[in-house]
Amino acid sequence: MPLRFLQYGLLLVPTVLYSLMLPAESEALYTFYILIAVGLAVAHRFTRSGAPQALLFLAEIVWSSHLIASYGPFMLSTGLSALYVYMYRLNGSMRWTMLAIQITAINLTLCEHYSSLPWLMWNTAELQAMDWSSESTQVIIAMNLLLFMTAALAWQGAKTATSRGQLEHVYDELRNKHYELQEARAQLLLFSKQLEDAAQIEERTRISRQLHDDIGHRLIRTKMMSEAALLTLPLHPEQGLVIVEQIRDQLTASMEDMRNTLLKLKPDPQPSDAYALDRLLEEVGRDTGIITNYAIRGQAYPLYPSTQIVLYKNAREAITNALRHGKANEIKLELVFEQQEVTMMISNDGSTLSLLHAEGSTSTGLGLESMRQRTQYLGGTVEIQANYPYTVITRIPISNKMNLL
Repeated sequence: MPLRFLQYGLLLVPTVLYSLMLPAESEALYTFYILIAVGLAVAHRFTRSGAPQALLFLAEIVWSSHLIASYGPFMLSTGLSALYVYMYRLNGSMRWTMLAIQITAINLTLCEHYSSLPWLMWNTAELQAMDWSSESTQVIIAMNLLLFMTAALAWQGAKTATSRGQLEHVYDELRNKHYELQEARAQLLLFSKQLEDAAQIEERTRISRQLHDDIGHRLIRTKMMSEAALLTLPLHPEQGLVIVEQIRDQLTASMEDMRNTLLKLKPDPQPSDAYALDRLLEEVGRDTGIITNYAIRGQAYPLYPSTQIVLYKNAREAITNALRHGKANEIKLELVFEQQEVTMMISNDGSTLSLLHAEGSTSTGLGLESMRQRTQYLGGTVEIQANYPYTVITRIPISNKMNLL
């Protein structure tokens, strides 16, 4: 918009002021000439390609030169109007070629305006006879200086406009990237919710399996022992009493398992504590009597919920294997916080051969495969160090996007 105002201002304001000095009989032809110049300027709004624009600029240069030859240097403003526009719209050599054509045309027109002979009829004697200190020569020099200054200002303005356009393009790219990051953040939140739901479903499945396999079988066994006790007590009271004591022990163990299951089903007011590794080790040490050690290295920072869930489940699986197959007496869990990843190392003093042999079995092999799969969902890895002490290492990368959520 400012370029258009400058273009029409240079074209109309000086020409309107000059019309006030013309005699009445010359105003009609002068107005017709100015309307042609305005029509050429307006025609640029309907051309976008290079060739038609260049032809229009040439027509404007020729017409402004005709106006200078007819009415004098005051009409130079019509040429400056065209100069500003093509310095902005043309690129590369085309811009400077057009400037050279305009400078040549205007100088020839000015010389012809102040000379009695057409410029095509000049010779060496005419050029030598010119008075370079005359008013006409000074006007020509001043017009050339004005032309060069205007070209320099227009070129600088075109460079500034190009830089501004590039900055706007970069800003648009950054804005689009921002929207993409917002969408990625929403997808990560959705993925976290889905992963948490999957973890809850897996936990419910495990609890239902425990109720069926452990407590259910134990209750069936208790029922069968009760029937045996009813038949044994009348004939052999001592054997029947032993059976009743076994029934009592079975019921006590079933009640303890039921209590632990209900505690796990009870909602926690702080969801993040449900996957606390130190609490897991504390429960394992209290229930089994083994020695547990928990250590943190590095500057601890909040973990993404999906990362907490994966670390917790991998830790529980590794501890279960250490107790069941390695017959471990001591378990050590070390959590290492680094800038790019978090690492969890679980080592035990159990039998390394037993653990390696158990990895080939169906149940434990599936457990190890589950650890790897859930870790790969987050771009992490699971490593096994078979040397004593047997160690399971979980590495999960921590990206900047996850820290921002």
